[in-house]
Amino acid sequence: VLSGAAMRVVNSNEELERFLRTAAVVSRDYPVVISKYISGAKEVELDAVGQNGELINYAIAEHVENAGVHSGDASLLLPAQKLFVETHRRVKAIGQKICRALKISGPFNVQFMCKENEVMVIECNLRASRSLPFISKTYNVDFITIATRIMLNIPQRPVTIQPIDMDCIAAKVPTFSFSRLKNSDPRLGVEMQSTGEVACFGVNQYEAFLKAMIAAGFKLPTKNILIAIGPAQQKIEFIQYARMLADMGYQIYATKNTHELLKAQGGLESCIMVYKPHVKREPNVLTMLKTGKLDLVI
Repeated sequence: VLSGAAMRVVNSNEELERFLRTAAVVSRDYPVVISKYISGAKEVELDAVGQNGELINYAIAEHVENAGVHSGDASLLLPAQKLFVETHRRVKAIGQKICRALKISGPFNVQFMCKENEVMVIECNLRASRSLPFISKTYNVDFITIATRIMLNIPQRPVTIQPIDMDCIAAKVPTFSFSRLKNSDPRLGVEMQSTGEVACFGVNQYEAFLKAMIAAGFKLPTKNILIAIGPAQQKIEFIQYARMLADMGYQIYATKNTHELLKAQGGLESCIMVYKPHVKREPNVLTMLKTGKLDLVI
C-alpha cells in the first residue's frame, strides 16, 4: 500500500461514498487516487547496493506484520525466516531488473508484497533506507561504505554474505509514544506513527523478537490476559495460541463471542467472560483496565 496524507482503507462502496462525502476535498485540483488494497499479504524488503546497474550486495528482510502497516511501524526479521526459496529468488531477480533498468549506482530499497507465491513491487526508493544500518550490523558488512565508494567511482567488489551460516537472528521493532500523548489512537495503519526503533539478536526468531519488544518497553504478562478478537476466522486461528497461554499458567479472560468460541472449540473451560466497556455490567473490561488487573490485551 502506498500511504499518503488523508489516506483511508475502505471495504465497501458505502464506506467509499461516506468518505468522499465527509472527509475528502474532491475537486479537479485535488483528485482522489483509488488503488486496490490487498489484504493478508506478507511484506518483504530488499535493501541493496548497485554499481552501474549491477547488484553488488543485497539483503532480504521480512516484516512480522502483514502488508498494510507502514514499513516504519513494522517489525523486521533478518535473515527472512518464512520465505519460500522461490519467493527469495524472485525478490532478488526483480531487484536486479530494477537496478539495471534505472542504472543504479548506490543504495536503494524495494518493498514487495508476497501472497500465494506471487511477488509484487509496492515501491522502490533510490536512497538508503532506515533498515540499512540494522542490516549492516546484523551481517557485519558496511553497506554504506560500499555505496559511498561506488558513488565516488572507487572500484568495489561484492562482499560475501551467507545468511544460512548465521548463528543468530536479528529483530528490529518500532517504539511508540502513545502512552505520553493523551487520547492518541494506538492502532497502526498506513501512516507512520513510530518515534524510534530497537534492534536485538537472538538464537531464533522468537527470542530475538521478544528481546526487542522488551527493549522497546513491552512488559511480559505475569498473570491475567484478555483476548478480544474480531473476525471469526481470526478467532479460530488464535485458538492454538490461547491454549498455549493457558498451558503456561495464564488466566485467560475474553469478551462474549471470543469466550464462547474458546470454550466451545478450544476446550478452555477456565476462560472467564468479561463485558465490553459499552455494556454496563461487571466484570467489565474498563474496570479491569483501570484497576490494573490485566497484564496484556490481545
